[in-house]
Amino acid sequence: MAEFMMAGGDTQISGLKHPMHERQPLPPVDLSALLLMTFLASWTPIAVGCAVATIPPISGGVLRFLIAALTIGLILAIGRKFVLPAAKDWPRVVLLGIVCVPLNQATFWGGVALASPSHAAMLYSTTPVIVTVLSCLIRIEQWSWRSIGGALFAVIGVIVILLDSGLLLKKSFLAGDLLLLGAAATWSGYLVFSRHLNQRYGSLAAQFWIFLAGAMVSLPLLALKSQHVELSHITVASWLGLAYLIFFVAVGVFFLYNWCNARQPPSRVATFGNAAPLLTLVWEAIINRRLPGLWFLIGSAILLTGMFLAIYRPRTPTSPPPAVPD
Repeated sequence: MAEFMMAGGDTQISGLKHPMHERQPLPPVDLSALLLMTFLASWTPIAVGCAVATIPPISGGVLRFLIAALTIGLILAIGRKFVLPAAKDWPRVVLLGIVCVPLNQATFWGGVALASPSHAAMLYSTTPVIVTVLSCLIRIEQWSWRSIGGALFAVIGVIVILLDSGLLLKKSFLAGDLLLLGAAATWSGYLVFSRHLNQRYGSLAAQFWIFLAGAMVSLPLLALKSQHVELSHITVASWLGLAYLIFFVAVGVFFLYNWCNARQPPSRVATFGNAAPLLTLVWEAIINRRLPGLWFLIGSAILLTGMFLAIYRPRTPTSPPPAVPD
């Protein structure tokens, strides 16, 4: 895990001066973290579907990150890892908090409420493409046929699987799909532009300040939306869904995303996480007792091909060292 640095320090982080090379290796610990991240993330649309059934999207989204921030703050305090960001980093912290909490949560929860978890999985599969383009535009990564091809293969694979599952785009879902596309865009922006903070302060500290900033900005909106919420009408399934989104996703998955993102190219992290929609459909198939068909297997093969292109980076003597803090 990235080490915490003194606030206000001007220490240059190794690797930030140059674009991250596509052939950066994938150690076993990073692979394990990516696998766990993908597994936990695969339950996110299902948990949101349960939570949003009786909890308003804005209320649930803001409450989710407020509790997550307090949980992470407690962990940092116990471990004596609490550190204040430098003054020059606060604008980035606040902006990422707004993107991550009110914007992303409103679009994601609202999109699932109007469309479906399957639509959320499909539209979130565009994340690797958005992340790759953003990373290359700001020169975190280099343009390459592997990164772009891997992302595109992953997207195509997920779409084939979802279409095989009987997904039909209907006009009634148009508003939800547009919101979900906005959620994918805001999540991609968070993933790319939070990398600097993850490397400078560590994944948990970066999460804490971003979550707290986003939740504090959203408190007036939470108070306004919660006035008409009847706690007695919220079901046990919704509370369990919200609890999963707080502790397993907002704390666990976000930490793993940030930790991997500080050590690996962002497009690789996003592409690997793109297997989550595939697992989401597997869970739905098990629950509904529906066996996968031929097109499901074809889509899985396409998706795995994209993941292989994004993950496999043969090392060469000219490859630069991994972009992680000294």
